[in-house]
Formats: sequence, C-alpha cells, structure tokens
Amino acid sequence: MVPFCNSKLILTMNSKEELLKALKNQDSKKRNLATKALWSLWHGEAGESAELKLNRGTTLMNSKKFSQAEEIFTNLISEFPNFAEAHNKLATLLYLEGEYLDSVEKCKVVLSLNPHHFGAWNGMGLCLFNLGQYSEAIHSFQSALDIQPFAKVNRVYIARCRGNLN
Repeated sequence: MVPFCNSKLILTMNSKEELLKALKNQDSKKRNLATKALWSLWHGEAGESAELKLNRGTTLMNSKKFSQAEEIFTNLISEFPNFAEAHNKLATLLYLEGEYLDSVEKCKVVLSLNPHHFGAWNGMGLCLFNLGQYSEAIHSFQSALDIQPFAKVNRVYIARCRGNLN
C-alpha cells in the first residue's frame, strides 16, 4: 500500500503499477498525486539513510555545488548500485554540467533499473536534443509520453526535434 497525501486529497494505491496507470488518468489531480507518489517511492527505494544522502546531494546540486553533489551521488551508487534514483541524480548533475554523452549513459543505467522512469526518459531526450541527435531524442521523449501522456513538455520537445529534422 502506498499512501500519499496532498491537501485534502489522499491517493492510496496498492502498487507501482496502479500509480503508473494513474499517470494516464483524465483527472489532473490524480495524475499529479501519482507523479509525486512515484517520485517519493523512487527516492526511498534504498532506505531512509540513502534517501537522506540523496536529498543532501540534491540540495548541493541545486546550490550549484556540483563537485560535492557528485561525490555524494557517486558514493550512493557505490553503496547501492541498484538505486536508480542515485543514478538519475548523477545523470541530472552531468546534464547541468553540459556532459550530455555521460548523462545519456547514466540515463540508460537508470532505465535498465527502472524502465518506467519518465524523468530519465525526458532527461535522456534533453541530452540527445542538445547533442543534435533529434531522431533519438524523439524516441526518448515519446517513451516518456507513453508513461506520462499528459506531460506537455515532451510534446513540445518532439515538435522542436521534428522542426530541426526538416
């Protein structure tokens, strides 16, 4: 059972599959709650201690203290090699540093661990877009849309990619 609260709404799902299904719901509140619940699950998959470290690394990354954040994410990956979200945060950091090829490789690791990680699909699409690999980027953005069909940003980038291909 996965409880997740937001304001007056409470979403209780029995599985990740139900949360993923809710991402396709016509009700935007249900979609938003499911999105937040999935992120919460992904952040906590390696336990509370790992989640605290992940949050610390994210705070450092958001403060542009990239080398310190990278150390935390790298250590988390060493300690918990199957912790997809640690790989995803490192992919995000690499993207922010303009290391698009390295970020794509890290996104592939995330997706091998969690093929439904819409954030990694989107992130890989952004990297490929920045690398001018528009056909591959379209595939990534479409994969993100297949999971999260109401995420308009993916449609916008697909259109940009197609425009660059013409």
